[in-house]
Amino acid sequence: MSKTIFNVSSVTNAMRGKSLLEHNGIRAYVGRTIDANGNNGCGYSITVNKEGDRAERLLVSSGIRIRSKQWED
Repeated sequence: MSKTIFNVSSVTNAMRGKSLLEHNGIRAYVGRTIDANGNNGCGYSITVNKEGDRAERLLVSSGIRIRSKQWED
């Protein structure tokens, strides 16, 4: 199963995004983001297991800024 991970700037945006996606029928998970250098910063991520394109459109249309996006198999 392929996952899409959206990195956002704050836990508030991550929780808002999770709620928005689940309200629209997309199961989402919130987690802490650690960059490749091991720095934590204040980043959080929203992970979805399906409908990544639809999830991205919903997040962006609701004003949640996506800092980066990645995929995992």
